[in-house]
Amino acid sequence: MKQIFGLILFLSFGVCKSQKIDVSDENKCLAVTVASEVLQWQYIGLRGDFASYKSEFANFAKVKNGALLYKWQEGHENGRFLIVDFDENFRAVLKTEKLSEEINFSVGDKKKLKFTSEILEKKSYYQSCKKDHGHDNLYILVVRCNNEMKAQYYSPINHPYEIKSSDINVYLIQEIFRIMDQSFYKDLKTKNNAKVRKV
Repeated sequence: MKQIFGLILFLSFGVCKSQKIDVSDENKCLAVTVASEVLQWQYIGLRGDFASYKSEFANFAKVKNGALLYKWQEGHENGRFLIVDFDENFRAVLKTEKLSEEINFSVGDKKKLKFTSEILEKKSYYQSCKKDHGHDNLYILVVRCNNEMKAQYYSPINHPYEIKSSDINVYLIQEIFRIMDQSFYKDLKTKNNAKVRKV
């Protein structure tokens, strides 16, 4: 039943192609399935010396339904967490070591996030790329549904959009990345414009 809903969602976003593409020829990226515990050990242990980093993942484990996106880019000392709790009226908080700010999602994006998280298959992925862009990036997405880990995606070099896969689950995970990224930047732009108007 979930596969049918996944297929309907996949078709509704208009990305269904007649040709199956498993990997990107440009970067030769693969989304490799990994045991959940192994993947957690990899990304949590990566910055194990930062107590705040570990505590965000520990706190998110208490969320019944929601999504966590962690991004770190070269040139920035600390990464950013965007944590969304679906059960708390889609309360979304952007967190860094020095900042905690609420982010707003559109009604449409809230519905897509909720629906997509429900139809995801329970899987964990590690993104492996043979080629990188010459600078370090780190992306981690964790989705919880009905009080359990639903999906994890860990990309230590390239952006998750780099991968082109015929796996519907990977596409759905990328869709969650897209919604969270867009809402984050859209909301910050709105707030910055409001500050400019006040001055």
